[in-house]
Amino acid sequence: MHTEPNQKKKVQLITSASICHIDESSLFGNKSISDTLGKLYKENYPDFTYSSVQLEEIFNTDNAILLKSTLGGIENTEYEHPVEIVKEKKIESALVQLKTLFNSIKKTTAKEDLLWNMKMALLVDTARREGCSYIFMADCATRQAIKMIALTSKGRGYSLPLDIGVENDISFPGICVMRPMKDMLAKEIGFYNHFADISNLVIPTTNFNTMAPTKNSIDRLTEEFIVTLEKDFPATVSTVCRTVTKLTPSADMNNARSCAICMM
Repeated sequence: MHTEPNQKKKVQLITSASICHIDESSLFGNKSISDTLGKLYKENYPDFTYSSVQLEEIFNTDNAILLKSTLGGIENTEYEHPVEIVKEKKIESALVQLKTLFNSIKKTTAKEDLLWNMKMALLVDTARREGCSYIFMADCATRQAIKMIALTSKGRGYSLPLDIGVENDISFPGICVMRPMKDMLAKEIGFYNHFADISNLVIPTTNFNTMAPTKNSIDRLTEEFIVTLEKDFPATVSTVCRTVTKLTPSADMNNARSCAICMM
């Protein structure tokens, strides 16, 4: 605990942290920004360690749970067969496996879900390798509101407390996933980056919804709905987020069993 002279209460500071970047450039055909990010972090945050992990490394880790076929579900059936194809062909190159898997999936919503779960698995794997007990996610209040509506639309309401809760120490033994930016709006973060003159540290990324129409996926449609509604009704995000904070995991949840796709 540390107390600043102008503060009336103690504030807990993080003395050490590891920054992990999941490089998705091989999936979207972009130029890798890992080296650029590494230089920026070393110049601005020399006390923190930086590491970059290629997305295709998911096939080289012990996260074999991602390669299991699904047991049903509206969206899950969209990539049950492609996963089995990748397993049967036994392709040597991890990059080829990655592209083959995503090219075989038809729906953008299913691609987004699989990509997110792969990135989460890599983050957990990196955290365990680095000896970290906490994973801090950068989900803001706006993103939390979008996730709540989108996940509910996908039939994932049961696991909402774990997917978007403030603190999740159930899904991954020995690791707690936290979201410290849960009370910040996306617009507020943008203003802070501008006035703090750190906009140069923000590098836009490419995903499945870049330059895509509104109805490209459930997540894209939900994002457009929340952002548009927020313009006329500024309390939209805060109202949805207050609902999120009231959600708690079910008492009869069986933690010994997990989903083959989301690992929850």
